[in-house]
Amino acid sequence: MDKEIKKFLDMTEEKKSQSFAEKYASKKTNFTSQAVQNQQPTKKKDLSDIASKAVPSSLKPVDPQKKMQAELIYLVKGIDAGRNAWYYVLVDRLKLQLFLKALNDDIIHLENYGKILFSAYGEEPSAEVTGKLKEEYGIE
Repeated sequence: MDKEIKKFLDMTEEKKSQSFAEKYASKKTNFTSQAVQNQQPTKKKDLSDIASKAVPSSLKPVDPQKKMQAELIYLVKGIDAGRNAWYYVLVDRLKLQLFLKALNDDIIHLENYGKILFSAYGEEPSAEVTGKLKEEYGIE
């Protein structure tokens, strides 16, 4: 233990006697222009190769604006003209709280709270409609 302390003290004394430039000039830098030149050239990858591996060809990238809107899309189920119906509604961000409260009412006019993206009579939306929403808005 004493040898380690002595060695440490000797190193600090040696550094104290050196000037600033001497202390840091001897350090080996990891990144220099010479080090970059000495590296073996790597094969350049074509951007189309990278893109094809990153995203399956069947999926298009989702527009970031639409991806942000995905959290504002709601599936509303109810009865319209005595028949079961469903609606995908893109709710205006400013009207979200009003919309959520209105869901408890007996009658709701969805068009007052945003844009109706898809609607139809039936119990559930079709897989085709759900697929379109996934593709366009990136909904999981």
